[in-house]
Amino acid sequence: MSTILRRSDMEEILYGATFLGAGGGGPLKMGITKLDSLDANKESTVEIELLDLDEIKDDDYGAMVACLGSPEAMKNSDYGPDAVFAFEALQKAMKLENKEVKYLYSGEMGGLNTFVPILVALLSGKDVSQRIKVLDVDSNGRAVPELNTSLPAARGFDPYPVGMGSLSGNKIVAYGINDKESEDICRNLCQLYNLQIGFSTWAMSKLELKNNCIVGCLTKALKVGQAILQAKKEQKDPLELLQPVMECKRLTTAYIIDKETKIVNGFDVGTTTLEDAVTHERFTILFQNENMAVQRADGSTIITVPELICMLCRDKNENAYMPLDNASTEKGMLIDVIISPADELWWASDYKANECWIPCLKRAGYEGPQIRYK
Repeated sequence: MSTILRRSDMEEILYGATFLGAGGGGPLKMGITKLDSLDANKESTVEIELLDLDEIKDDDYGAMVACLGSPEAMKNSDYGPDAVFAFEALQKAMKLENKEVKYLYSGEMGGLNTFVPILVALLSGKDVSQRIKVLDVDSNGRAVPELNTSLPAARGFDPYPVGMGSLSGNKIVAYGINDKESEDICRNLCQLYNLQIGFSTWAMSKLELKNNCIVGCLTKALKVGQAILQAKKEQKDPLELLQPVMECKRLTTAYIIDKETKIVNGFDVGTTTLEDAVTHERFTILFQNENMAVQRADGSTIITVPELICMLCRDKNENAYMPLDNASTEKGMLIDVIISPADELWWASDYKANECWIPCLKRAGYEGPQIRYK
């Protein structure tokens, strides 16, 4: 059954998606700021239609659309038109294969990239009934740093072709022979266009989406966002309201005592050092855009990707109860670190998609085994 998403629903989705992004996917403030600017434009209603996957025809296609680049760089930039150009480039490429891409879905969870397909839908027409519809599907159920760490690619569905767009209106189509080559093409073009491009790929049918993506993920993000905002309103422990809507547990409530970040090939790579507010135990989060692993002070590792390492600000200020990505964390913040299991598709034995994260873990400074939520 389709659902009409209004402005308040979109904000709740962005809160939930930022949390589920597990350190990546773009800052919540980027999505909220853009949403506010659209809401202030009274010429167009901030409203779109969200479709259940079962509502589309077997031979209809949906494609993901997102922004790629450095979260730090994109905080000070516009976005949206570049993603529209990317989607249009992919649509034209798919028509050559007699496949019509009619729907959008999100490429990852995050304050920016979960909003991108919603934004593209909003920009597709002033009349709500004529706007492109968004599917209740996400490529990954979390944020990912690279095309070759996306669940569809890890399950054997290559990003082919890839449509890309720049803010200046460039439309590019790339036919990489595999996920690694497509990633390299996108990253090099990202460098060319000031560390930011829109991209669109994984044009999939209904069955392909069911087999390779996370169905129902925007609805999950909506429920998670509602829980966080309710906790904020009632000044409750967020875990109390989160656990009924998702499996999760708190690892620590801690102060950020140090943070080191550098941009490497378009990625924000670094470490966040934490000290528990009560026990003073220390933890280190390793990240490459997304949180890759959490380690204790003795070097032992608690959990790694693809499991979710989520962050929520607990300071008693304007940022209280704000889900955080790594571009938004700052030294001195008090945060909850809440961990949660990734969708089972990541761990399924048929493709062993979890292993696609190993190069990222090494780049972040970790070379041990992947450790699941328990």
